[in-house]
Amino acid sequence: MLLDTLSLWLDATPHDAALNMAIDEAMLLSATGPWMRVYRWEKPSLSIGFSQNLSLVPAGQKHWPLVRRWTGGGVVVHDGDWTYTLGSPPGTPLFDERATETYRWIHQAMINAMDHAGLPGGQLQPENTSDGMGVCFVEPAKFDVVWQNQKIAGAAQRRTRQGFLHQGSVQQAPLPSNFGTLFASQLAKKVVQLDDLATITDLLPAAQLLIDTKYGTESWTTSRTVQPQPAVS
Repeated sequence: MLLDTLSLWLDATPHDAALNMAIDEAMLLSATGPWMRVYRWEKPSLSIGFSQNLSLVPAGQKHWPLVRRWTGGGVVVHDGDWTYTLGSPPGTPLFDERATETYRWIHQAMINAMDHAGLPGGQLQPENTSDGMGVCFVEPAKFDVVWQNQKIAGAAQRRTRQGFLHQGSVQQAPLPSNFGTLFASQLAKKVVQLDDLATITDLLPAAQLLIDTKYGTESWTTSRTVQPQPAVS
């Protein structure tokens, strides 16, 4: 599988945990085709999967900023990692393909990009060694990326009527500054880079609403309950 076109947003401004998740969902809701966002975190933070129990957050990091993802998976420590999100609306190959196949394909493209970046030797983990809960980078799941005998890349996915969302993290690998572009070129025949300022300006109102009603609320963080959205006048 190779996408015809992929919109690439190299989000230059680090954001807090709730805003990072809100931007991803806002982008998914407004997208008309496949896209990838590469982004950073304002400060060391934790993200937890949609079904994750808060008791599994490591004791030494319980005071860190914490956000619950819309996607699944375990606890991910965001402290100098390389993070990205890949999304696509319904009716596209990423949406229509089985979850295991898209997970394998995306991580194989990452391995190919690593080869181009001078980091050869990446492999797909052949079998699960984890139940997908707990701390994400302790043990690899099937089709995670393993390099130099350790897991360096994992991700979580979600498919809804709104589309396909794949949120991933790369850790303990010296990726070059242009890795987002290298990675995108392994996913699509044509890569169109989005304007940074225009993109964040367009998405901020919807993202702020998602913070107020979802990602920034205690009810979402603790029990996945979404607050009613205010009426639009």
